[in-house]
Amino acid sequence: MNRWPLLVVVIAALGVGSCSKLTLAWADLKPDGPAAQPEVLGGFGSQGQISSLEDWTERRRPALKDALQANIYGYFPDSYKLAVLDRKVLDENAFGGGRLEEYKLRAQLHFGEATSETKIFYMDVVTPAGAPNAPVILIQTFCPRWDTLPHPAIYRPEDAGGCGGGPATGAMTYVFGRYIATPPTETILARGYAVATIFPSEFAPDRKEKGLAALKELSKGRAPGKQRWGAIAAWAWGYSLMIDALEQDADAPRDYISWGHSRYGKSALLAAAFDDRITGVISHQSGTGGASLNRQKKGESVKAIIDAFPHWFAKAYESYANAEGAMPVDQHQLLALIAPRPVLLGNARRDVWSDPNGAFRAALGADPVYKLYGAQGLDQNRLDVWAPGANLAYWIRPGTHGVVKEDWPAFLDFMDAHFLKK
Repeated sequence: MNRWPLLVVVIAALGVGSCSKLTLAWADLKPDGPAAQPEVLGGFGSQGQISSLEDWTERRRPALKDALQANIYGYFPDSYKLAVLDRKVLDENAFGGGRLEEYKLRAQLHFGEATSETKIFYMDVVTPAGAPNAPVILIQTFCPRWDTLPHPAIYRPEDAGGCGGGPATGAMTYVFGRYIATPPTETILARGYAVATIFPSEFAPDRKEKGLAALKELSKGRAPGKQRWGAIAAWAWGYSLMIDALEQDADAPRDYISWGHSRYGKSALLAAAFDDRITGVISHQSGTGGASLNRQKKGESVKAIIDAFPHWFAKAYESYANAEGAMPVDQHQLLALIAPRPVLLGNARRDVWSDPNGAFRAALGADPVYKLYGAQGLDQNRLDVWAPGANLAYWIRPGTHGVVKEDWPAFLDFMDAHFLKK
């Protein structure tokens, strides 16, 4: 029996049952659905409308951060400390001319008086030759570091798995695209960008039971009434840890772009909303709990995502299953917290499960805050108008859920427009 078609079918079935669903439907290329509610510049209760940029930054923005943690993602730690235990150069000429380094890291979290220590984890970084201050794309993927940046010198535990190689990896890339786990690193370096990657499951496993147990351990001492954070928030915290490590270098980069696809597209957005050091975001097909609105949506519902991934979100998010209209916040407000920094929302027209139209309407809802900063927000009135120079850029291509050859040229054009021009 030929095992190759069987592997393709199995991996396709896994995708259909989790982060994506195959469909014959197409996303409408015009905004289709209700406007984002509540209004992004509206107040809570009797607080009234936002009248100025100072009013936004001092009053509305902190209130939205608290509401998103309380209702969707759970609470970040009160404080934390990162230690670089080791750092070494693995290769001076990796991936066609980059300097490959590896960091051994340890983080301590603080909730109130309690301290919880994470497992030790690693970060791998490749920088263009002679460009120590190159903008860094912070990448989290489904696969371990040694698959994201495949190099024999990268540390991997003896019993560690991965995306493998051979037929299994071939089947996965056939279904989800050639760049689903491994970016075009040589091309990225040649365009003037560095790449840094961690495997977030090293401290917050992406499994229901193991993930919930790890998150409980990472939340020791949180205040009563504060929601336990979910894996999306823990992975978002991982982006901040990467920056902490990189900034210990005298040649620290000037720009950090959080990049993520699907579930990590959600965490890339959340990271930027809570860490102003992130100067740009590429969030590809982030869907429910990411860029797409929760209300009257197409594709994946709050109930569907909670049933499949209960460890991703705070417990409170479950209460809005089949009751999305009762939510006091929505995803356009997450996008608004990133303003005026550049954000690219990547989508695919056949990926209706991720609700491309809901992501576009969320961008429309966030646009007033970009205007409040005097920045160019969403510069298009349809989903298929590509404006990489806009601070709130929206990209859609044909096809389905995954990272394919058409995506990275768009990502790089967006970054060129905002970062290399500096």
